[in-house]
Amino acid sequence: MLRKATAADIDRCAEIYEAHLTNEANGKNWSNWRLGLYPVRATAENALAHDWLWVGEDEKGIFGTVIFNHEQMKEYAQMDWRYPAEGDEVFVIHTLCIDPARRGEGKATEMLLSAETVAREMGCTVIRLDTWEGNIPAQTLYKKLGYALTGGCDFWFANAYTNPLVCLDKKL
Repeated sequence: MLRKATAADIDRCAEIYEAHLTNEANGKNWSNWRLGLYPVRATAENALAHDWLWVGEDEKGIFGTVIFNHEQMKEYAQMDWRYPAEGDEVFVIHTLCIDPARRGEGKATEMLLSAETVAREMGCTVIRLDTWEGNIPAQTLYKKLGYALTGGCDFWFANAYTNPLVCLDKKL
C-alpha cells in the first residue's frame, strides 16, 4: 500500500535512505547518491513539510519511500519530452528508495504502479522522472512499466555536485 507519510514515518524514511546508501557503499552503487549528502533525514523532512512524502507499507511495515510533486528540475527544460505538459499536469517522481532488505519482492514496481494511480487521481497527464545514467536496474524497471528514455544531461544535484542523469516519461 502506498500512503502519504506522517511525521511518525520520518525516522523510518531516514533509516531506509541510510540502509540503501550503506548497501551501495559496500557493493555496486546504482543510484550515485552519496551517504551523508543525499538523501538524508532532511530530505524526508522537507518533503513532508511540503506534503510530498509518501511511503510504501505492508504487513511487515514501511518498505520504501518516495517523493511526488509537480516540481521539475531546471534541467528538465532541456529534455525532448514525448508528451508536452506543464505545471499540475506533470507528476514528477523523485527519490524512490526501497529498503535493501526488501529488494527483489517487487516493491518498486508496486510503488510505481500506485504512483500512477495517484497521478491520475490528481488529474495529471504525464509522469516524468530521472535517474543516474548508470542506474541500469532502475532504467530497466521503468522501461518494463512503459516509461521511455527522453534524453539526459548533467544535473546540479543536491546543491553539491554534478550528476549525469537520464530522464524518462510516460503518458497516463
